[in-house]
Amino acid sequence: MTALTDIYRCLKTVGFTKGQVASILPEWWEPDMARSASGLQETALLIGRRLNLSAAALLEGRAERTTDLSAPRYKHTVRVTEEQLVPATLIASSLAKAIIGAMPAQHVDLAASAGEVRHQILAKEGAKVDFNALLDYCWSRGVPVIPLPNLPKGVRKMDAAAIKVGQRPAILIALRNNSKAWLSFLLAHELGHLCLKHVPDNAALVEGSLSDSTEFDAESQIDKQEMQANDFASSLLAGHEAEAVVGSWGRGLPAVTLASTARRVANDFRTAPGHLVLRYAFLTKRWPDARVALNFLAEDMDAQGTLVQRLQQEIDTRLIGEDLSDYVLQITGVTPQS
Repeated sequence: MTALTDIYRCLKTVGFTKGQVASILPEWWEPDMARSASGLQETALLIGRRLNLSAAALLEGRAERTTDLSAPRYKHTVRVTEEQLVPATLIASSLAKAIIGAMPAQHVDLAASAGEVRHQILAKEGAKVDFNALLDYCWSRGVPVIPLPNLPKGVRKMDAAAIKVGQRPAILIALRNNSKAWLSFLLAHELGHLCLKHVPDNAALVEGSLSDSTEFDAESQIDKQEMQANDFASSLLAGHEAEAVVGSWGRGLPAVTLASTARRVANDFRTAPGHLVLRYAFLTKRWPDARVALNFLAEDMDAQGTLVQRLQQEIDTRLIGEDLSDYVLQITGVTPQS
């Protein structure tokens, strides 16, 4: 007969420690509950729903993904293995399903090109393509952007993921970077995967370390889809014309000069100064100077708070199933609604 220890043992095969499993269960759950057959079944159901695993398989001592989401594809995994990312991916899949389930049913119609998305965003007078505008676009098109700031201790994070639950897409951001420019590129890159139809229905594409510039450059040169998503993000955020202008700045700009130059030029391309700073870093490989330059741009700060606040505004947490609402709030950092 399967016991709780057997469930722990099979969850270890997909990367979860006993402590990590306990941390995602409701506060009212106690190990003693799993001593009875009914309590063990309820425990398996709770874990299965939270990790997108089959409860029936858990009761048989096996860890199997639910059949409604296929095995994910992983990108940028030089510094982190696919196996290390499995726990975070399972959690991300479960959260995407829960949050999409709380959203109104709608047909999601995304533009097919970066130019079209950029045109739609800039149609409003005075608009620019920055972090807030990208969030506006995604949410207005029925694509939730879900932060993952509070994954269980020890769970290795991906940077981001694009997931489709059925035909409904979602973007998940786990990178704990507070720069809006960094997360804008990450968000635009994942949006590119969705717009370019790189993610089939009931599937996921997981970015291991997209923020690692060395690995990003290397993989983006050999992976066609990554090249396309990278080009999509660059085109969406500032257009290709920005490349020549940023390339003319010279390689020896002090960080404070880089920041002020980017701020002065940003309006010409209707983008955020921070994006031009990062584009400069892509061209020159002067990443340390670019990171310092971002610190001079006050408008580039608080990306994490913005993500959580937007999710809070867009989702009625009372519509999330009772068995998952506490879990969604715990991982995303959103507060409950009365």
